[in-house]
Amino acid sequence: MSIAAEQPASRGLLRILGVGFGVAVGVGMMIGSGILASPSEIARHVPNAGWIVALWVLGALHAALGANIVAELATALPKAGGSYVYAHRALGDVGGLIVGWANWISTLAGIAAASVAFAAFLGQLWPESRQFGIAISLLLQVLIYGPNMLGLREGRVLQEATSLLKALMLLAFVIAALAIAGEMPAARMLPAATSAIGWVALVGAYQMVRGAYAGWEAPVYFSEENEAPARSIPRALGLGLLLTAALYISVNMALLWALGVDGTARSVLPFTTVLMHFGGEVPAIVFALGAMITVASCANANVMSAPRVLFALSRDRLLPHALQNVNGGGSPTLAFAMSAAASIALVCVVRDFGQIFRLIGTLNSLAGILVGASIFVLRAREPDLPRPFRAYLYPFLPAVVLMVDAALLVLFLSADPKGAYVAAALALACIPFALIARRARRTT
Repeated sequence: MSIAAEQPASRGLLRILGVGFGVAVGVGMMIGSGILASPSEIARHVPNAGWIVALWVLGALHAALGANIVAELATALPKAGGSYVYAHRALGDVGGLIVGWANWISTLAGIAAASVAFAAFLGQLWPESRQFGIAISLLLQVLIYGPNMLGLREGRVLQEATSLLKALMLLAFVIAALAIAGEMPAARMLPAATSAIGWVALVGAYQMVRGAYAGWEAPVYFSEENEAPARSIPRALGLGLLLTAALYISVNMALLWALGVDGTARSVLPFTTVLMHFGGEVPAIVFALGAMITVASCANANVMSAPRVLFALSRDRLLPHALQNVNGGGSPTLAFAMSAAASIALVCVVRDFGQIFRLIGTLNSLAGILVGASIFVLRAREPDLPRPFRAYLYPFLPAVVLMVDAALLVLFLSADPKGAYVAAALALACIPFALIARRARRTT
């Protein structure tokens, strides 16, 4: 690596990342407690194997349409902070704040869900630890925030290693599940009898699928720290999504083939149920250890991303200037501290896994609408802005994803009134906040 590549990109941020890290952080943020815990809950809501697989395929296509938009915006505006940067450039303070807060809260929810899942998996190995679940969740967060606050290199090494490990683990599970399916009674491998599935059930299930794919845009949070964002970001987005979608779909098909819809729905941890049939308790213990690594890796990806949003908001004078302070290792220290305090508080307040993921799905749909609108605004207002990557089939595909996100938001809010209140409160709170920040900038 050249000496120039080690120089700070802005305010101490180090430009040292590439495609490999982009894929690792994308896979790391997506593959976590969502894929480990949601299959059983989805099977309970949607007792039909075909529909279940279709929902996971649809989730991948939906994310790919969003990546088509974000790849153009990220290469045109390669700055730290993710989608907030594009919404702020196109829609101003209010739009930027809504996307920024939605992204930040989504990453915090991802950290909380992963740390709660970590404690649950530990309870499978050490039953006595179940009474200390919250304390273990909080301890995991402290252990992950620590190395990341030291510097970018420490977080990068941890992310790349754990992402590779959990991808290999899921692949090994697919092979094991297919191997045992032949030894199980044929009736167990048949899907449940088809019954009427209401739209509320489908929407609720897809909301969990959407939550499981949340994080596909993770590489763009680090655009400013990438050595060659124009080339690396589109590749990282595409490869990360392709790998994750292949694993998600394969894992669900393997579970349904081995346990059937009924068996998957009845098991709180269907992965463990499959491996218990394969070789007693030892494989299940090994998988529980792997699952702990999986959710810890997901938490690390979110821990790395959340402070970059606060950094970007601070740079645009929407948050205090101190959140831009970066230490010698390239980490925004105070932004990390603020994110740590918030994610720890979230674990203490919100303890229901499903509720956390429904919140992620709702917030991502709200942010997706504004980001989708941003590409149209910037194309019209700044036609000469350099765009190393241009969205495929513009304006058709971006318009499709914008309409889909708008429809999904309406459905999510209808199916989850509590999420509707949170989203509405978030949006309304941004208006006075933006006015106060604007007045402060004028005074300065």
